[in-house]
Amino acid sequence: MTKIQLSFICFIALNIFIFVNAQQPQYRGTPQRNAPLTAILKRSIELKCEYTGADGEGQFIDWYRDNETVSSEKPGHYAVKSTNKESILTIKIFVQADHEIKFWSVRTNKKGFEKPPACRFRQIMLNPSPQSMETENPTEKLDAPHASVRRDAGQKISFTCIIQPARSEEQKSQKIKWQYSKDEHFTDDSVLPEDAIRASDTDNKIEIENVNKNHRGYYRCTLNDVSFTVLLRVKDRYAALWPFLGIVTVVLALVFIILIFEKRQKAARKAAALEDDDHDHTKDPLVRTINRSSDNENKKRAIKT
Repeated sequence: MTKIQLSFICFIALNIFIFVNAQQPQYRGTPQRNAPLTAILKRSIELKCEYTGADGEGQFIDWYRDNETVSSEKPGHYAVKSTNKESILTIKIFVQADHEIKFWSVRTNKKGFEKPPACRFRQIMLNPSPQSMETENPTEKLDAPHASVRRDAGQKISFTCIIQPARSEEQKSQKIKWQYSKDEHFTDDSVLPEDAIRASDTDNKIEIENVNKNHRGYYRCTLNDVSFTVLLRVKDRYAALWPFLGIVTVVLALVFIILIFEKRQKAARKAAALEDDDHDHTKDPLVRTINRSSDNENKKRAIKT
C-alpha cells in the first residue's frame, strides 16, 4: 500500500468520524467541566447546558442538585429557563447550603443522553467576600445593605470587615481594600481619612480614635470585587441639649407674652374702673344738687359785683 493510498484512507476515516459525531446529540456545559466553579455568598450564579445536535431538540427535563430536583425546593430560590437548544439554571441568592451540594446536573429525554456528562457540574466553591461589618460595640451587627451607625463627636469607633468564608493562609495574600466617600460615589482616589488607622495585626479592621463631623460618610471594604458599605453618622456632643434649649426658649417667650398681656389687661381694667366711677358720680342726685347750689352761689356773687 502506497503512502498516497494510506493518506486517502485516513482522510476518508476522519471524515466518516466527523460525520458520525456531527449526527450524534452534543451537549456542552458552561462553565466547562475543567474550569474552576466558584460563587459569592448572596450573589447569583448561572449554570448552562447547550444542545448542538442537528435535530435541535435537546429535550431538557429538569435540573438536579445531588439527586433531588431543584423544582422540589422552595419557590424563588432557583429559576430554570429551557428551550429546545439550551437550559439555564440560575441560583438567585447563593447560600451555604448550595455550596454543600456535591454535584449539579441536568436531565433530558434524549435516548442515550438522559444524563449528559458534559452538563454535570461539580461542587461550587465559595470565594471569600465581605458580608458584613462589626464595630467595637458587640451588639452592633451591620449586615444589611445601606447599614448605618451613629456616634457622638469625640467618641471612638472601629470597623471590622467580616469575610465569609474565612480566608485561608494563601488567600490572605489578597489584601482587603478600604475606601471612604462623603456621598457613596467611590473612585480609585477614594481613600480613608488620615486619622483612620488600620489595625497593625490585620487588614480587615480600621479605627478612628476621636470622631468628628469630618468623619461623617461611607466606609467600604472590598475583596474579590465584592464590597460592603456602612454609613457613619456623627452627632454634635451637645446635640441632646438643643431640643431642651428650644423648649426652654419657647416657654420663656410664652411667659413673656403672657406677662405683657396681663399687664396691658390690668391697665385697661384700671382705666375702665376710673371711667365708671366718674360716670357714676355724674348720675348721683346728691352730687347734682350740690353742684347746682354751688353754681347758684357763684351766680349771686357775680350779680352783686
